[in-house]
Amino acid sequence: MNRTIEIYLPKWVMILYSFMAIILIPWIFDLASNLPAKHVTRHWDTLWVGFDIAMLVVILATIFLMIKHAIWVIVSGTILATLFVVDAWFDVLTARSGGDQRKAIFFGIIEISLALLTYRIIYHAVRETTEENDVRLTGNQRVK
Repeated sequence: MNRTIEIYLPKWVMILYSFMAIILIPWIFDLASNLPAKHVTRHWDTLWVGFDIAMLVVILATIFLMIKHAIWVIVSGTILATLFVVDAWFDVLTARSGGDQRKAIFFGIIEISLALLTYRIIYHAVRETTEENDVRLTGNQRVK
């Protein structure tokens, strides 16, 4: 038996996100033309420690959801992979030239690799879960 689980979201959600995308375009151009190339900021250490704490919380949540075999591991894993990419991006772009930047690039490559691995694991988790339950995900129908 081939059953389909399709995701339904209210139309206002699509409208809201479309509006956000439209607003973001001029915002990006404004930032590109007006932001200074160099900026000194307070709480730099707090920013990075906080980001790494957030990564740790998501890693622990992902481990917990793996142990529980919960479907939500797909969400936490996707968040984790995205955090790896964001961390690599900012580490490389904010590192000082020279040794610091080479070290950031080295660890950035590791983080991007971990992100790709995590995305692949999540893809297989979705695929195995849907095949095991004889479900095809299409994205158009309401789930009741």
